[in-house]
Amino acid sequence: MKNILIILSILFIGVANPGCIHNYDPVISLISAEPNPVSKGGTVNLICKASDDDDSNRLKDDNLSYSWVAAVGEIVSEDLDNTAVWTAPQQTGKFSISCSVTDDYNGLDIGTIEITVQ
Repeated sequence: MKNILIILSILFIGVANPGCIHNYDPVISLISAEPNPVSKGGTVNLICKASDDDDSNRLKDDNLSYSWVAAVGEIVSEDLDNTAVWTAPQQTGKFSISCSVTDDYNGLDIGTIEITVQ
């Protein structure tokens, strides 16, 4: 009986301990910008494609959240989804826009795209 209790305790610790489940970070496969290049003050449609290949069934349904950042111009994204619209500044040059993707377990990937304003 004592051996059965020890085995059950070990099994319970292995199942209940979240450290036994590995979370893989999301991976950004593509950030697209249309149009690129864009004219001064024009708008650009952005899409970030990411996946999260967790092996564990418990983590298989990770929700991905997207956050867009642009140091110049205005960026609008609703609902933390994978799309955004960037309004270019009234100056020419090359500008970077970044998208960070997180999952429910703090996994993270960040990608950046460069857009030319002419």
